[in-house]
Amino acid sequence: MKLYQPIKSFLSILALSILLFSNCSGQVSAGDTFLFGLSERFDRLLGNEATVACSSDVTITTKAVYLEEDGDTTATFNASNDSGLTLSGAQQWGYSTFETCIYPNSPFSGSVEIPVTVTSNYGSRVASVKSFPGAEVAIPTKLTFTGNGVAERQCFKFTASHDSLRNPVVDPMIVALGTMTQKDGSGNETSGTYTGKDACDITLSLDDADSPGVRVSNISRVMEEPSPSATETNGTFQIRLRTAPTANVTIPINDTYDSVNANNREGTANPKTLTFTTANFATPQLVTVTAVDDLEIDGVKVYTVEVGRTSSSDSEYNGIKPRNVVVYNRDQSVPGYAYIRFDTTTGSTGTAGGAVDRFATDESNQFGTKYSNFQLKLRTKPTNNVTLTFSSNCGNKCNILTPTLTFTSTNWNVYQTFQVEGKSDSANSGNANYTVSFVASSADATYNTTVTEPTFTIRSCDNDGTHLLQPCNFSGSPLATSGASDRLTATEGGTSHIWMIAQSNPGADVTIGLTSTDTSEGTVPASVTVSSTNYNFMESGGTNRILLTHVDDNEVDGTVNWDVTTALSTGAIAYNPIDIFARTTDNEAYFYVTKLGSTKEGSSTPADTATIHVCLGAQNVETITVSVACATHAANTAAFGECGTLSTATLTFPAGSRVDDADASNANCANSARKQTVTILGADDSFADGSQDYTVNLTKDANTDAVYSSGAATLSNQTITNRDDEPLGKAIFVTTTGAPGYNGEMTAQGVFGADNTCNNYKPGGVPTGTYKALIVSNSGGDPTVANNRIPNGTNWVLTANYHYYRCNTSGYTNCSDEYSRLFVANGSAGFDPTSLIREFSTVGQQYWTGMTNTLAPATQGSTPACAGDGLTYRHNCHGFTYQNCPSTPASFLYGQSWTMASTTSITSQESVCSETKHLICVQQ
Repeated sequence: MKLYQPIKSFLSILALSILLFSNCSGQVSAGDTFLFGLSERFDRLLGNEATVACSSDVTITTKAVYLEEDGDTTATFNASNDSGLTLSGAQQWGYSTFETCIYPNSPFSGSVEIPVTVTSNYGSRVASVKSFPGAEVAIPTKLTFTGNGVAERQCFKFTASHDSLRNPVVDPMIVALGTMTQKDGSGNETSGTYTGKDACDITLSLDDADSPGVRVSNISRVMEEPSPSATETNGTFQIRLRTAPTANVTIPINDTYDSVNANNREGTANPKTLTFTTANFATPQLVTVTAVDDLEIDGVKVYTVEVGRTSSSDSEYNGIKPRNVVVYNRDQSVPGYAYIRFDTTTGSTGTAGGAVDRFATDESNQFGTKYSNFQLKLRTKPTNNVTLTFSSNCGNKCNILTPTLTFTSTNWNVYQTFQVEGKSDSANSGNANYTVSFVASSADATYNTTVTEPTFTIRSCDNDGTHLLQPCNFSGSPLATSGASDRLTATEGGTSHIWMIAQSNPGADVTIGLTSTDTSEGTVPASVTVSSTNYNFMESGGTNRILLTHVDDNEVDGTVNWDVTTALSTGAIAYNPIDIFARTTDNEAYFYVTKLGSTKEGSSTPADTATIHVCLGAQNVETITVSVACATHAANTAAFGECGTLSTATLTFPAGSRVDDADASNANCANSARKQTVTILGADDSFADGSQDYTVNLTKDANTDAVYSSGAATLSNQTITNRDDEPLGKAIFVTTTGAPGYNGEMTAQGVFGADNTCNNYKPGGVPTGTYKALIVSNSGGDPTVANNRIPNGTNWVLTANYHYYRCNTSGYTNCSDEYSRLFVANGSAGFDPTSLIREFSTVGQQYWTGMTNTLAPATQGSTPACAGDGLTYRHNCHGFTYQNCPSTPASFLYGQSWTMASTTSITSQESVCSETKHLICVQQ
């Protein structure tokens, strides 16, 4: 029931006029302005009473609320979202409805009582209710809590209405939460955490849609700090003037207004100044806020961007203070380590740790730390010193030269160097890998416990003992010296490499001859040279580098192993190094397939035909055939019956059909003169099922060809999309369990309030998208009724010729035009409720619709006069905004409802607006 606010005493108005804007503790921060950038001070300055600081023991999720008369967004509290809200509506501008919640956050026993006083000068322009828990009721004069935490919350909801009038500027609405009382389990007052403390107040300001002013939207989204995985690193808000000024209007933007964003540590806003003229005043101008990574682990940071006072020679537009905008910056700072290798390549690891390679030492220590040093730093600022203590499993193959590194809250972002060198183990056990790791010790729990330390893998090259010359490469590459299973590998046409190093400086050139065991698969240079300048180097231009070229043979021959045989060296050293093992992987395929286009129901034009081209990648000496067939999809699935006709059931390749090299790929098969082709038409149905994918199976038939008889000679099936030729299909559901039973007063938003319920209480499994209620409101010329909806007119929810189907749960058979169609809208975007294909919901259920069962806006004979309330139009619960006459609560209004009379037919009747009924929700 809506009751007009009583007139407040002059003393109360006077007290309100001297309230100050700031937060409860006197600091300006987004914690108090949360969504709207208004500061709250509103400390109690009654008489000579001292300022009372509000208690942090009670959480107010939003202390300063800002509504617009013509707002298009509804905000409902949701603790699981980064912004703390679930938004619905158009979401282009500000809020028409907003919910804020109160709850104690410190544990206590017994109960806590908080007195509540509401003071408002907005009258019927703002409706306020207690919205949670339970059904909506008037805001009480006292809140009682028996537990702490968000689950114990009690919420207030505020809704603005547009009166289409220019209103005088008045003080904000105040919901004063007074001095708390704590009681024990027997209800006796006691001393505790909350005793005598004052909860923070809630303030609400309303933007008049019909006065000179500045309209400011909310930030477009929750942003995230820049990172490799971040995609939403900026957001926008828009600003425009409400009426035409007589001169230019300038508005400054201050992105460091909030201490949270000091020095732009969280984000930057641009541009910094907006100018509106008499020509562009109504055109929204965008301000872009770009997130900044502060390199700290700090969760979602909330801060305010100030929209400054206007400057203009137009007196009505000079000095207006628009509302500010609150920005949300989701943390992307990942604790962990960043590193730089010896060759200046970089990387990082996160909380899961990781392995880092491409390092090498040698057992004669001719490299030193040249290829085994790296630099480390922390990725985020620690709260305490972090000491890294290094160790290795190298045995006698290495010496760690840097046992520890320490990072502080000052130098955490500065690289420090770690070094390890090779050492002789007096054994010739061959090349091997070892790891260097470290343990982080800190009073910072993140780096002490949460972050897993990375490991660094280093290749040890065995050039001590009798090994005067030794092949060597970096960790991460195959050893290539330890046997047939560990080979240098590349695809045909690629290369791989390894170096030859010496045990000591040879003093003069040493030449090692090389041969390939299979030149059809790989080749090597005739020799490499180790000299006094490269014996301890592994560089790309060195003459000691062995470059293996993996031959592209244009044949389907799979993976082939081959070896590099080393000869007895000549020159300063006479030694025969160990051989090198290699592997070449095939880059040819037995088949290449090109798929082009998609199909459309009921059409055989080239644009609506799919084509599959198939080519052979290997030479065939016998005829090869490939069977083509539509895959069998299970009945009761969307893909069932979508594949239509095929131009052939068999593709035949005569002997010698191998594709030319230039066309030997999936992309180029269509260009080949040797391709074989099948065209596909989609099947037609009578359902609005949208585009559906189906499969065309390609199966090689049995043959005795030396190449294509192999079981490896297979080709992949192809997925084709069949486009629908029916008008769009849209889902309909009826509000059920979990949704509030709706009486005829659907908040000040009327039918738009019903839309909000549809979007907030969708059953599981229904299609995504926006839903609107199948409900009408005909103003009858009453300007006090907003948000009208007229059949096939203003805000109507159906579209001509669309298919509408029931979807009260998930599953294709429960939620599709094929299996649960309700009706097909006629050319006037209507239907016959008395001749449905099936029921909206259970027979006997009733729905608020405001219509007769001919889809005509209904009037109700029992509607009272509501004398003195000024309601010209009173039918359909005054556009579904009232239950009763505002000044006569006992006089109830009436609205039109439907009854599901049978499985195919609706009846219509008037119902008193206090009754609870369901809503029919239609996907848009």
